[in-house]
Amino acid sequence: MKRLLFFAPILFLPFAWSAVAQDGDFKPGKLPKEEQALLEPGLTLRFFADKNAKTPTDVRRVRIAALHVPEGTAPTPFVGPGPFAAKLSGYLKADLRSEFRFKLKALGKASLRINNKEVLAAEDGVAQTEEPFELSRGFNKLDIVLVSPMKGDATVRVSWTGDDFMEEPLPPTTLFSRKDHADLAEGLAKREGRFLFAMRDCAACHQLPGGVKSAELAMPEMQHRAPSLAGAGSRFGKDWLVQWIQNPRTLRPKATMPVVLHGDTVPQDAADIAAFLQTLKEPVEAAKAKATTAQGEKLYNQLGCLACHHFNDPKEEETLDRYPLHYVNAKYTPEALSEFLAKPHARYPWTRMPDFKLKADENAALVAYLNAQAKGKANPGAQAGNPERGEKLFASTGCANCHSLKTDALPKGTNLRPSPASDNLAAGCLAEDAKERGKAPDFGFAKEKRESLRAFLAKDGGSLKRETPAEFAQRQIVNLKCNACHQRDGATTRWFQVMEEEGGSLPELLPSLTWTGEKLKPDWSAKFIAGQHDHRARPWLKARMPAFPARAEMLALGLSHQHGFAPKEDSRPEPDEEQAKLGETLLPQQGGFNCTQCHGVGKMPAKEPFEAPGINLLDAAQRLRYDYYPRWMHDPPRIERTTRMPKFAQDGKTTAIRETLDGDARKQFDAIWHYIQTLPGKKD
Repeated sequence: MKRLLFFAPILFLPFAWSAVAQDGDFKPGKLPKEEQALLEPGLTLRFFADKNAKTPTDVRRVRIAALHVPEGTAPTPFVGPGPFAAKLSGYLKADLRSEFRFKLKALGKASLRINNKEVLAAEDGVAQTEEPFELSRGFNKLDIVLVSPMKGDATVRVSWTGDDFMEEPLPPTTLFSRKDHADLAEGLAKREGRFLFAMRDCAACHQLPGGVKSAELAMPEMQHRAPSLAGAGSRFGKDWLVQWIQNPRTLRPKATMPVVLHGDTVPQDAADIAAFLQTLKEPVEAAKAKATTAQGEKLYNQLGCLACHHFNDPKEEETLDRYPLHYVNAKYTPEALSEFLAKPHARYPWTRMPDFKLKADENAALVAYLNAQAKGKANPGAQAGNPERGEKLFASTGCANCHSLKTDALPKGTNLRPSPASDNLAAGCLAEDAKERGKAPDFGFAKEKRESLRAFLAKDGGSLKRETPAEFAQRQIVNLKCNACHQRDGATTRWFQVMEEEGGSLPELLPSLTWTGEKLKPDWSAKFIAGQHDHRARPWLKARMPAFPARAEMLALGLSHQHGFAPKEDSRPEPDEEQAKLGETLLPQQGGFNCTQCHGVGKMPAKEPFEAPGINLLDAAQRLRYDYYPRWMHDPPRIERTTRMPKFAQDGKTTAIRETLDGDARKQFDAIWHYIQTLPGKKD
């Protein structure tokens, strides 16, 4: 059934607005400084069993004023599928007292309230304000409610229009909410604990909580397995293995592998296990090319490796949360390092190490540079190792529960312990000191991580049977440290911070991730993240997008859901041959916008891109959602302030080309859209 578009006056949507305590006696624009200090970017999203419920079933934070839940799926991992109500609340910050028009898109029943006044209501359609609504300078209270439909997807999106900009989603840089609400803290803690449970491989030694079966698992990270140790003897240095097995955190302070050995026999036990692993031999493939350290250093900087890594001794303070490469020579043989750089996901599909699809000469150059820079030497074990005893220890200490010894094999977990019950969450791995921990593995958990795991384990574990793509994307953007290279929501990248702190030329301006979920079609994004496209959209960049195949599909889908879009949702107009012909005339310099100076068109390269190349318009046709396209064309610098793409419609309505479509910017940009949509079907 086709959804209806309508323009609605203010309607009343019943909902328990008092279900969550309000932030005092709020006066628009007059939020006290002490309350401003409690704000963080994003809105608080609360879920309720229905519109009349007073207590939320779950709470989390979102960065966009939007929500999309496909029919038959869970709105959150901690709530089962079925009807629900949701409330997004926080503040909308305006730089000046100004008037704006608002628009509300809904599948289900939705309502928008600003400063405790209902502004819009919609049901299975679109509503927009007939008259401009005035926002006070500073913080304006914002509440958005969605009651899911009985059948079909549930969706809500809020956009606005100002005097100097066309319709756009509420920018994340304008949205804030308080961080001190107890229900939010509880919701975030159990999410962190759930993530730790998956990524620390707790299920390798413990039964799944709440009687959950392995076949029921839906959380993608539960597929995580520790790195394979196949061929360990051909890859790792003996001294490094001994020290790593004794205490991984002496080599990498934030190592996720726990300390599993205890007592006076630790040095001998570690030497024995290392001796066993040294017996595991298999061929290791190294890049067959010659290169210099200078070439490697250049590539190390161009790829942004320095945004995530440093060569300092791990004992030294690191303020930028980077991983040390001090011991990389002690860990890997040169051949094994080359193999790892070539295929980082081969033995560890869930590694955060990017796959840059290195060529042989690039691989050799990086190996040469890393070998020259990594000065750390592991402490040699004083004891001679006994491989037979080490093999038995490998099984008895639980190493075999997490690590496989054959390529493509799964570890063989045995004697799984029950999942910790709510009455013993202060013992074992979660103990606060060695005495209480006993012989349990020591993960080095900080207090807040122990508390997060306890918060998760105190629940029934049923959340492992459900996944919400938007939350997966939110976790992995942080986990993969995408902000190391990409700007998002106005934040400075870590790459830029490194260059500011350590000196050197500033990094390249890479695409912002702020609007990725609205901008790119998920099926294209999934292939892009997986590294499956046959060419680069921006080949002029020295940096390059790495591949993360294990995460690609869910990450792309989740980014779309974060922006309130179904994966196939796209309001593009039907193809129009006449419009396409007009659009083609608007591309060249003569009578057009001179797009072809910077943009290639299919097999025709850009004429004179100089320092401002643009992506091929064929790529644009295959990548972009139409919903994003018109606002980009109307005002590129508003979306991405560092772009070199000019603003052709200075007044937001007309362009300097008056001979075509009477200078109407929207019609001209649509004509170009119609033309570029013909490119994928062209042979030339």
